[in-house]
Amino acid sequence: MTTPAAREHQSLLETALLDVDATLAELLVASDEQYAAVVARDHAWLENVTRQQERLSFRLEQAESKRLEALAGTPLLSAIALLPADQAVRTKSLSDSIGVAVNQLKERQNHTASLLEQSIELVSHTLNFLQRLVTVQTPAYGVRGIPASRQSLLVDGRA
Repeated sequence: MTTPAAREHQSLLETALLDVDATLAELLVASDEQYAAVVARDHAWLENVTRQQERLSFRLEQAESKRLEALAGTPLLSAIALLPADQAVRTKSLSDSIGVAVNQLKERQNHTASLLEQSIELVSHTLNFLQRLVTVQTPAYGVRGIPASRQSLLVDGRA
């Protein structure tokens, strides 16, 4: 974390980007936990992680609104170019770090979503199998216990 003295020498944009970057780092950790919870099939853990992600998403939304406020409609790269050299370097580095974190977060979420889809498909196959087991099948014998006449696909009625 940044010390209060160091924050005095930061622009509002850099401060906002630090908040965004820190929140994204926490979301990446939560995303890993979410994946582990799905693998473990631990619903309670998954619910806890989901609540944590919701809190972090709210925090990210607040940090993003501070970033937009700091930009005041100016494109990010233009705003960075207007900063003093040392702040511009730090802010550009933060911006790049945020871009990497966003891509990693998307990757991890896609990976988890894929795992969930596979799990759902497996459950669907299992349910279909169980339904076939308990569904009444056509008996092989007729009403009187005599084998029902069946037509062979290989032999026609002349044999």
